[in-house]
Amino acid sequence: MKALTMLLCSLCFLSCFAMILPESRIPVKTDDNMLTGFVRIDPDDKQPETESTRVWLWQDASDLIVHFEAESSTGFTKGSLTVRDDGTSSDFLRVQLVTIPDAYYAYYYVAYPLGNLQDGVRNTSMDVDNSWNSHYSYSSDFDDNIWRVTMRIPLDELRFAQQQPYRWKIILTRFINSTQEYYSFPYANTNMGKNYFLDAQDIILETPVKHKLDVSLRPYLVKSYDLIAKTSSFDPGHLGLDLALSPGQRTRIKISLNPDFSDIPMDSAQDYYNSKYPPYYDENRFFFTEDIDAFGVDYDLFYSRNIVQPRLAFKATGNTKDMNWGVLGAFDKEIRDGDDIINPGDYYQVLALNPNLRHFQSYNSLTSRMNRGYYNHVFSNSSQWEFLPHIYAVAAVNLSTRKHTDEGMKDPEQGYRLGCSIKADPGNYDASLGYYRMSKDLAYDAGYLYETDFDRLGGALNWSKSYTHPLVRYMSYGLWGNSYRFNLTSDPYQLYDTGFSANMNLTSRLNFMINGNYTRDVDLNNDLHNTYNAMVGCTWNKLKNFRIFGGYSSGETLVYSLSKVYSIQRINTNSWWGIQQNLSLSFVGSWMKYGYPEDNLINGIPLHLDNNYMVINAAVEYTPQTTFKITLGSGLSTYEQANQSADLGYYGNLSYEFKPEWFLYLGFKSSQVQVEPSTYSDPLGHFRKKLASAYAKVSVTI
Repeated sequence: MKALTMLLCSLCFLSCFAMILPESRIPVKTDDNMLTGFVRIDPDDKQPETESTRVWLWQDASDLIVHFEAESSTGFTKGSLTVRDDGTSSDFLRVQLVTIPDAYYAYYYVAYPLGNLQDGVRNTSMDVDNSWNSHYSYSSDFDDNIWRVTMRIPLDELRFAQQQPYRWKIILTRFINSTQEYYSFPYANTNMGKNYFLDAQDIILETPVKHKLDVSLRPYLVKSYDLIAKTSSFDPGHLGLDLALSPGQRTRIKISLNPDFSDIPMDSAQDYYNSKYPPYYDENRFFFTEDIDAFGVDYDLFYSRNIVQPRLAFKATGNTKDMNWGVLGAFDKEIRDGDDIINPGDYYQVLALNPNLRHFQSYNSLTSRMNRGYYNHVFSNSSQWEFLPHIYAVAAVNLSTRKHTDEGMKDPEQGYRLGCSIKADPGNYDASLGYYRMSKDLAYDAGYLYETDFDRLGGALNWSKSYTHPLVRYMSYGLWGNSYRFNLTSDPYQLYDTGFSANMNLTSRLNFMINGNYTRDVDLNNDLHNTYNAMVGCTWNKLKNFRIFGGYSSGETLVYSLSKVYSIQRINTNSWWGIQQNLSLSFVGSWMKYGYPEDNLINGIPLHLDNNYMVINAAVEYTPQTTFKITLGSGLSTYEQANQSADLGYYGNLSYEFKPEWFLYLGFKSSQVQVEPSTYSDPLGHFRKKLASAYAKVSVTI
């Protein structure tokens, strides 16, 4: 015990001093530029690793070289081949480089045994934006005892202060897949908040990094085919150009002419049949999702899928020591059907200015959607102040103004959203208590907003802890409750929701979970109903190439089309199978059974509602090399509607990087409805195509 204490003290003593990196074009492996003595951060007991990891750092002109030698005599997991940023279930080594410590972000680079690439930027909230890509590279080789990795990180791509020598920080991480353990040097855990970036190992680089303007042009050509009409199309809208440049170490600019998203798969099948609002689909258009964290706006304020067919889009982001800023704009295309305007061709814009201090963080943005005779502007501010250690005061203000002459507005409509809360995260606990209020005329036309004119008072209490117990690895519990007051301009009534959750992760790779909620909800006629739901589930992740989740839930839910409460049962499953090193299968399925009758009479009008159906999504991925990937996917819903028994969608995509940053994309997609149900003699039934198309896209970088 005494020896362990002395070792930890020695490591803390060494980490207090900056390492001066040597400059060399050949490997430098001395005690002066070596880091070792990783400690375990998950489970978070700071125990030293049993198989040592040694790391040497040196500078080669404008590149940082990081060389790992990790002992791996037992339980080494190679994983499978994947394309960039997909990750894999394997051991990995990670480098996080903090170039501006007071800005509280880190560049993120990962090395896998088979050479897969994954990079990104970790932000203040500890999320990692993998849409940021660098030109880093590494070599990986291993034998029965040692895994060796040599990583080369181009420094001229990064943002940093120009004062020399460069005083940066670094965090090194090792993950062992067989035991699900994380080790770090120095000790750095994401629950440390901003200290995660400040307490990293200091390094000093004395060789100047020559900044390049770093301009890249990426023209692309798309050719599409309608497989139903058997016609092809080509017009200027199928030609595009991406321009990216970095005029300074702290600034990134990207301009896209006719940004294309043809290589994005079809949306997954969803269970939206008993939904109060239109279905919401995830953001998946890379131009808009990349760097969106720098703006500090969430998807209710700016939802890029409102932009139907952008003609021109631009984006710029940058930072100073204490400030992050961003500008984003997009011109949508006007689409007409004769004299009818299907899409008005609005202009979308987001401006952001976000100071970022150690104990105070503030996000400020102005989100706009405009056209002739129409505008909607939303100013948003969200601020957090850590006025005592681990205790935070949070305030949020959104102000909107909207005018649309075609809707007969003589004067602008103005709305607001106000909120305040207290949060605390001491030790293993996390608690919050807050109040929010939204006015009736609040409008988020560039995003999505389904409910206004209400206020809410709510709180939550969570507890979590990692263990080194031979049986239990991790446990967590949570409680929450909210009280709502709708229709603030008339006599109010009360709604509420309460719930709990519990999670227990065993060392046997079994993860058990349970949660439940009790809610008072309102139907479309403003009548109140009490509902509840409880769920139990288990994940098994014992095998290297297979994992599966199964869950069962039961309760009573409000059926909006009937304005009544009925029973509901649901079975969910989610599985992944690595069939081979370069071939995998994923499956997500749900089965729903409701207690309402299928045939109903509402105000004398017959209404058929399916009360027993499934929603299934499946995909197969084949990755023979890290630059080549084929994906086949399908989504099926067996919900019966008028004149159809099921809804089927499927797609296929091929991505091939035939030269560095030169891409070929091929794909097809189809959407069909089953008009004749399956029978014993005809198990497939009969399908009618709604959509069938194919595309070919070539994108090169100059």
